[in-house]
Amino acid sequence: MQIVLYPLSVLYRFILAFGMGYVCSYLVSLVLIDVFYPYFAKAESIYLAAFSALIFYIIFVILSFCIHSLKKLTVISLALVATFFLFSKFIG
Repeated sequence: MQIVLYPLSVLYRFILAFGMGYVCSYLVSLVLIDVFYPYFAKAESIYLAAFSALIFYIIFVILSFCIHSLKKLTVISLALVATFFLFSKFIG
């Protein structure tokens, strides 16, 4: 049974790390564009939001491989996606 479960848990961790990280970084960039737009020009706010989202993505992927529990990783990832989604709806 371990022969099947371990590769599936590794695949699940990869999907959570890279897939949810991409979704979170997309939502972070949407929120940051709306936050930076009043203070900077349109192009600068997009550039700064994209750069910040890229740094967030790298940190998210690294930290997702540092968390050992898949349940905890799932809860944290879903909470971040929900939070950034709500921020994007309320701010944007």
